[in-house]
Amino acid sequence: MRHVVDNLDIEVRSAILPHGYYGLYDDVRKLILIHRNMTYTMKRCTLAHELIHWVYGDNTCRGTMGARMEHRTRRETATLLLDPVEYASAENIYEGDAALIALELDVTEQVVKDYQALVLDRRQYV
Repeated sequence: MRHVVDNLDIEVRSAILPHGYYGLYDDVRKLILIHRNMTYTMKRCTLAHELIHWVYGDNTCRGTMGARMEHRTRRETATLLLDPVEYASAENIYEGDAALIALELDVTEQVVKDYQALVLDRRQYV
């Protein structure tokens, strides 16, 4: 997982994070912290999420601006990690069950739910 960031201007470390946090991005230190006590799949999805924060230089998670940044990051994480054809096939097989789709596609259930809510719903209006 860390090989992905070897040539980037960002450091990734594992740590024990406070309850409710899976990853943190610090724009000032150019540092991503990933919670140590997670499965590989959770770590991979969290790293993808935090790297998107890094790409945009996000510097807050508070207030209206932080909420917008988080919404964008969750949408882009889901788009990055899920192939539309593979997702459609899994959705058909598992009748939209996010937990089963996540297991099939090796992502977290949250990534699947974000894809369903933030990517698929948006495409209906395009």
